[in-house]
Amino acid sequence: MDNKLLNTFLPFTFVYDLEYVGVPNNLEMCYIWDIGIIHLVSGRSFNVTIDPGIRPLPPPMSSDFVHVTELFLMQRNATTFHSAWNACLTWISQFTTSKVLLISHNNFKSDKLMLEIECKRRDLPLPLNWFFFDSLLYCRKVIPKQTSYTLHDLYKGIMNLPILDNHSALPDAKALVEILYYTGIQNIEGPIYPTKSTSLQIVKWLGPSCERKLFDISIRSLEQLIANIKAAYSTMVLQSPIHVDIHDFVLDYIVDACGLTIGNSESISESIIAKWL
Repeated sequence: MDNKLLNTFLPFTFVYDLEYVGVPNNLEMCYIWDIGIIHLVSGRSFNVTIDPGIRPLPPPMSSDFVHVTELFLMQRNATTFHSAWNACLTWISQFTTSKVLLISHNNFKSDKLMLEIECKRRDLPLPLNWFFFDSLLYCRKVIPKQTSYTLHDLYKGIMNLPILDNHSALPDAKALVEILYYTGIQNIEGPIYPTKSTSLQIVKWLGPSCERKLFDISIRSLEQLIANIKAAYSTMVLQSPIHVDIHDFVLDYIVDACGLTIGNSESISESIIAKWL
């Protein structure tokens, strides 16, 4: 996304945050309990508390997170995920019935994936005209040399204040809006991904420069990269009279076919093999 594309998205841009409970570092075992969204241009907001629908309720992932209990959910008038999702879609439809841009911090490794998992779990469609932008990747570029890029630490460093009610969805979304305005809204640029399309930077050691090289050869998602590798490997196996080692093949593919000759090509290939092949 560049400045020109951003201008077309601005009326349909939302900053959001999710809070969830479950097993740390395993999103498949996590459940959303809080959604907070802010329409970037108008500043209007939406917030809903969700009963995760699992019992017993898991303990907080660390002392930094909210302890979600039966009493806590009752005090916040928690609803089911289905009801919350319908309310969320209705609220967003006030601003747009076409494309949507959703920004959150660590979006590509956390919130976007969590939304997709939760909707799949509940057999609910996630709109295909929704696009996602990760402010963590953006902040690393425009606010360099920070010791920490967590939302809380960035906000405290910029505003010299902690986020009030940190790790609640709407306060965190509001803090991110302030950070984005601090950097200059018109400066927002970087990769965006649609629903069900996974960021290439999910691959360990694959950074922004490698991602741009893949974009240049029309590889626009992790799914597409893996499909291309599988198709090329299958073709090679059919044509070769000898065994083709997958490790050697993937390394050769990302170097020769993808042009990832800089830096961590071997580490990238090992990461792909370990997790997706």
